[in-house]
Amino acid sequence: MRRINVNIVLTPPQVRDYYRGAVRYVVAVAEDGRTVQLPINVLHKYISNDGIRGKFVVTTDENYKFQRIETRSRPGGLNAVG
Repeated sequence: MRRINVNIVLTPPQVRDYYRGAVRYVVAVAEDGRTVQLPINVLHKYISNDGIRGKFVVTTDENYKFQRIETRSRPGGLNAVG
């Protein structure tokens, strides 16, 4: 398994574009400089009235096929989203 750290910030209007079907993927730059493309549906549980904002760990298989996404905890154990 490979782990990629990304920071994602999407405004409410950007999230609405995804819901309308205008865009299907989120593109983010990983902390190590790689470009990561994720289908918006993997981020649905992180959407709030403020859009999506947080630090995430994307886990892929050895061929970089998406496996899961999780929030990274801030120091002190607080969730980075919300």
